[in-house]
Amino acid sequence: MKSSSIALSVISATVVSLAVVGARAQDTSARQWLELKSYVCSSVEKRDKLVGLFDQALIPALNRQGVPRVGVFWTDSATNDGNTNFNTTVFVLVPFASAEAFQTCGDKLLSDAQYMRDAAPLFSAPMKDPLYDACEGELLYTFATCPEVRQVTDSAERILQLRIYNSYTPERNAQKAAMFERGGEIGIFRSCGMRPVFFSRELAGGRMDNVTYMLEFSDKTTKETAWTKFRAHPDWLKLKADPQFKDTANKITNILLRPSKGSQF
Repeated sequence: MKSSSIALSVISATVVSLAVVGARAQDTSARQWLELKSYVCSSVEKRDKLVGLFDQALIPALNRQGVPRVGVFWTDSATNDGNTNFNTTVFVLVPFASAEAFQTCGDKLLSDAQYMRDAAPLFSAPMKDPLYDACEGELLYTFATCPEVRQVTDSAERILQLRIYNSYTPERNAQKAAMFERGGEIGIFRSCGMRPVFFSRELAGGRMDNVTYMLEFSDKTTKETAWTKFRAHPDWLKLKADPQFKDTANKITNILLRPSKGSQF
């Protein structure tokens, strides 16, 4: 089974120094460390089985660790505007209150007897036929202006929109983050009905440098209406013409997701 062990090793090695920086920074007490994982399965059937196991075993286990909310998401071509690239992928979002909580989470899961029983089909699957074939992980740190992960709506038809803005240099990525915060883009989002689950920058992972955020809408029509309003908003038209924010994103990944039955977002 392939995994992002190298990337996650880098994450673990980086956490201690990042925690020191975070502890020294002002007004960061509410900011969260986010783990965003994507599990790639070989079939939709295995994807659905993995989603069920995460609902049954992983979410309760993380709740026992003190993580109040965990997100489990999936998609298909109907949800994701015809894009089939993520049809067999499961996304898991875990917010932590501290770097230490993130760092110790994995060992705590493996020492949780209830979790190991509930997740037995995951661990008992043979190496030649695992439930998932690859896993990638990213460590994110929330924006100061949007510090906590929040559920926006509990609508049964809700859509979550995961967007990743890659930049070709760290400086341009810092400016993209500034465009959202200091430039007021998040405020324009909110005024158009585009309410964030979270906004963050990636600290470690496989897609540096980037700003990663997630929006939540009550349904797909609401999402489309909000984006139409945003694109025509005079403040947005002025902001995107500001030369200081030129060329801040050279690749944008857009994924529309559905929550699992047990997802807490």
